[in-house]
Amino acid sequence: MTLKLTDLKYPDYERVLLAEEEKTGFLSITAIHNTKRGSALGGCRYFPYGSYDDQLNDVLKLSKAMTYKNSLANLSFGGGKATVNARVSKHHFHELFSQVLNALDGAYLTAGDIGIVDQDLIELKKLSPHVCSTKGTDSGQSTAFGVFNAMIGYQEFKQNSSSLEGKKILIKGYGKVGARLASFCKNSGATIEVVDFESQKSLIEQNGFKFLNHYSDTTFDHIDIFSPCATGGDINQDFLNFTNSVKVDCILGAANNQLANNEIERRLFELGITYCPDYCVNAGGVIILALRSSIKEDMEFSDIEANEKLIGIKEQLKKILLLSREKKQITSISSNELAERGFQ
Repeated sequence: MTLKLTDLKYPDYERVLLAEEEKTGFLSITAIHNTKRGSALGGCRYFPYGSYDDQLNDVLKLSKAMTYKNSLANLSFGGGKATVNARVSKHHFHELFSQVLNALDGAYLTAGDIGIVDQDLIELKKLSPHVCSTKGTDSGQSTAFGVFNAMIGYQEFKQNSSSLEGKKILIKGYGKVGARLASFCKNSGATIEVVDFESQKSLIEQNGFKFLNHYSDTTFDHIDIFSPCATGGDINQDFLNFTNSVKVDCILGAANNQLANNEIERRLFELGITYCPDYCVNAGGVIILALRSSIKEDMEFSDIEANEKLIGIKEQLKKILLLSREKKQITSISSNELAERGFQ
């Protein structure tokens, strides 16, 4: 199979590589945003995009976000991302995307994302060295531990206390991150309610948490931390309407792209609700991948090097919150300013 490679030119991106193979319908776009800190690190998304423009816009946005995330986490990696249209079979995906990785010759290191499981990475690694390790516990454990530490950082900033004892935390999403986060919080003395699909109800209740179909069903009259750990866009106008009846102090969770739009963050700021930027608090996953790629293939979140990095998330969050207080600006501006210091 002949793979056609085309370099696309976009301002502020070091390289955007389009790869096509006519017979299989393979189409991938890999964007390397910035490598001043090191090779670009970011996942590959295997997704049935509706159009070429949708795929291109997604990879440009995601790769830039990885530059900021990796910089804020103080990793020796830059930012990149890959997208593959899911109309190609996984067999052909492995064969052809590994060629893309080899053509980039180490400038981009790939990992899992939507549509990619560990077995895909194992198959890719047989064909290319430019793939993150699949050894060790899944990265959800590290992501959850990082979010948990961010919660402690928020408490330290707000109340000068590292305790979550008695705090009311509502978690949306009981997957591999949300479930572990709920356990971390429960073991620290917090009261937890969990929103998810009805199919998760028995599991959630078996583990000692109150199940909710929707956050509006909460029994809390005041929520210390609302933690989105499912899909993006959960912080929307409906959520703002919800805060008219139930006071929410803080939004801090693992989901990517939590805000439905930029206007939402401005409204949260006006309402006095602290939004903790997702790419800061959910960096635990990429931290463990970076350490497995640079130090030890089977690194776990409890290992000394990883533990120090993950606990460091709370210090970065406190810097963001302090800068926002000093400048009286929304937290996403502050987090971007701090991240940019690491790669500009």
